[in-house]
Amino acid sequence: MTSLNSAFDRVLLACAIFAAGIFGATAVLISVNVVLRNLGAATIYGLLDAVEYGLLAATFLAAPWVLSQKAHVSVDLVTSVLRPATSRRLSRAVSLTGFTVSLVFLRYAVEAAWRSAERGSMIRTAFTIPEWWVLAIAPVAFVLICIEFLRQAAHPDERAEKASGL
Repeated sequence: MTSLNSAFDRVLLACAIFAAGIFGATAVLISVNVVLRNLGAATIYGLLDAVEYGLLAATFLAAPWVLSQKAHVSVDLVTSVLRPATSRRLSRAVSLTGFTVSLVFLRYAVEAAWRSAERGSMIRTAFTIPEWWVLAIAPVAFVLICIEFLRQAAHPDERAEKASGL
């Protein structure tokens, strides 16, 4: 089971690194575009559309890793004062709730991508691409998020020794 966990952690890290690359490239390319515009040169064709798709992809790719690192926003006002056993039960319930909600999102994300592919919908901006290419990133991310919530439900944190952030 440990090798399975470490393999999954490597997948999450790879997604996070890819997302970071997208965010970094976006920052550099927008800066280059601003400089080009100020110099009166031609700007990078289709950059704004590419940035939109990149931000969507990077956000979805980074989300499972952020969840695994517990780097998301959390409020520990209640859990910081609970007994460890109670805190673990609450953490497990929250993780299972997150899993359930993510499963619902996964269902709708798959349906949206599937219907788009069936219809042959295309996005026509600076690029002409199948719409399902853009929509397909959400189901991938939600599968990873669901797995991570199940991992957290199976092994809730010991929060008793952690200090409150307040």
